[in-house]
Amino acid sequence: MAQFHLAGCYHNEVGVDQDYTKAVELYRSLADRGIPQAQIALGRCYENGEGVDQDYNAAIEWYSKAADQGSEDSRLHIVWLGGCFYIGKGKSMNRLEAFQWYSKAASQGNSYGLYGIGYLLHRGEGVTEDKAQAVEWLRQSAELGNRYGQYYLGSCYKNGDGVPKINTAVYWYRKAANQGDQEAINCLKSLGKWP
Repeated sequence: MAQFHLAGCYHNEVGVDQDYTKAVELYRSLADRGIPQAQIALGRCYENGEGVDQDYNAAIEWYSKAADQGSEDSRLHIVWLGGCFYIGKGKSMNRLEAFQWYSKAASQGNSYGLYGIGYLLHRGEGVTEDKAQAVEWLRQSAELGNRYGQYYLGSCYKNGDGVPKINTAVYWYRKAANQGDQEAINCLKSLGKWP
């Protein structure tokens, strides 16, 4: 762990001159030995191009290694992986692969993973469209406070997608709007329910 903290010092310029290359060297030594925190840190260096050429494929590889070990810190990076496959950032666009990564994050209770599954199911991207199932995943995300899940669930209720068309849309739009979601605010305005 001392080596990991030393790498952080070089990365964050704490007590030493900032040296991303030295940080990467130390992180890689630990990552190669299977230390999940170092794998995540090295992935982040590749993601941001710090001390190495920016390489999303390498970032995905290191995040995946940490995720395979069940690292709690890898949860957000798993969602990031889903997003990479969804938009084709660093990998070929592959909505099924995005769904699988979102599922891994959702299985750990990650609200963004839950939202990602709901979104893909609703749109039928990478998986068979199932609006009723989408609503259930979106509801779980929304109940965890995820503003995107709240907004999208509100849209499902507004449009009657997978649920009966009822005033529950306003409830979820308000939750998202109260967190600053502009799309939810616009929907409330169009319904005459804002402010």
